[in-house]
Amino acid sequence: MEIKIMAFREVYKLFVDAWELYRKYSARRLDDAECEAMAQEADAINEKYQSDLAKDMLVSVIREVSKDARMKRKDVEE
Repeated sequence: MEIKIMAFREVYKLFVDAWELYRKYSARRLDDAECEAMAQEADAINEKYQSDLAKDMLVSVIREVSKDARMKRKDVEE
């Protein structure tokens, strides 16, 4: 298994891409199509960086957005 060491500039770009993904999807309730779009964008970012850091960050972003979406959906149902 090859360990990839990312340059600081590349890590910075990854953080920006992850932040933009979070910002785009976190502020609203998501329908199925938006969830699929978010997953596709996360896959594209993961493919771009191909690192464990990218994978871990994107999983965290998706979990957080999903948690926010579930909370918003629960608030609407009550």
